Amino acid sequence: MKSIPNYDCDFYSDAFIEMPHYHYTKMRQLGPVVYIPQLNNFAITKFKALKKALFDFESLCSGDGIAADEVGCKYVKGQIVSSDPPVHRVMRKAMLPPLMPKNINEISPIVKKESIKLINKLIKQKEFDAVSDLAQFLPLNIVRDLVGVPDFGKDNMLNWAGASFDVIGVQNQRGKRGVEEIIKLRKFITGKLNLKTVKQNSWIGRILQLIKDGLLEENLGNRLIRDYINPSLDTTISAISHLILLLSENYNEWTKLQKNSSLIKNTINEAIRLGSPIRSFSRKANKNVDIEGYHIPKNSRVMMLFASANRDEEIFKNSHKFDIERSFNEHLGFGYGIHSCVGKYLAQLEMSSLLEAMIPSIKKIETKNPETLLNNTICGFQKLPTKFIPFDTKKI
Repeated sequence: MKSIPNYDCDFYSDAFIEMPHYHYTKMRQLGPVVYIPQLNNFAITKFKALKKALFDFESLCSGDGIAADEVGCKYVKGQIVSSDPPVHRVMRKAMLPPLMPKNINEISPIVKKESIKLINKLIKQKEFDAVSDLAQFLPLNIVRDLVGVPDFGKDNMLNWAGASFDVIGVQNQRGKRGVEEIIKLRKFITGKLNLKTVKQNSWIGRILQLIKDGLLEENLGNRLIRDYINPSLDTTISAISHLILLLSENYNEWTKLQKNSSLIKNTINEAIRLGSPIRSFSRKANKNVDIEGYHIPKNSRVMMLFASANRDEEIFKNSHKFDIERSFNEHLGFGYGIHSCVGKYLAQLEMSSLLEAMIPSIKKIETKNPETLLNNTICGFQKLPTKFIPFDTKKI
């Protein structure tokens, strides 16, 4: 067996979050598996090793939590992303129907219409924030209604979502604040959500009806409601923000896309690969695990470094380059295996609709001074000052 190298870092510090790819590159240079002493966790850094590990849910389980420490694991344990079969299959079967392509296609006209209105509005502004004014728009104005949270809970959704991802880290200041917000969210779900208060024909309303009809256990239903509320916003907001920044920094790729709109899907994949909205989830080794000749002992916590694996130099030529014509456009930004992202079709619809609205109208995208979002798990931006330069300058 090969000796696992140490990588001594403060993975959840502000400094690491602000310069992650410097560290990820150093980790990959050490090998597919490293040990982080400050966390007492192992971490998988490379694409092939991570893809295999994500698929092996029996050896590397999620049911004991996916945070980097045991406190965080306690608060996310039992959610769909922190569950194992057979419970995971029950939860996924209950949660998936509204998020499958058939149902997502039904809302496509609304998403596309709102995207066009938004882009036309932003073109007329001298400058705007691509996070709050653009990336948050569809999640907050369309997805939030689909989820069905009543008005008295809507305003807290973004805060709860951010807090839930802070909890999936360690008990630093952000993690502790996250725990406080998760407790508030639990009280909200059990105390104020019912079929009379939620929006009719909503995702949450559907779960509550399943509980009422005896088709889903109440404790599982409450966890699924959390799963609808928490991940549906931040990950997509992050992905859209990265998409805008990458297109602004790579004008040649933007012009390629305008000449060939069939590259939209590739463009989205490439933005998610490079942006990797989720930095890391962890799993627990159910037994001694061998990863490419490296021995991970039973009961160890193992971090899945999506953002590192998605820039693996052995897999992606010029791995840091934004290339919308990349022939190998697979990525692990949506996860892999039984825990792949349930909301990926919705995220793709939102991103493609925005691009379709931008392509005919915007000659150039300008951004400046991106401000990193300091979150334990989400890789994104707090602010991203942006300007759209239209083909028709009369639109300004």
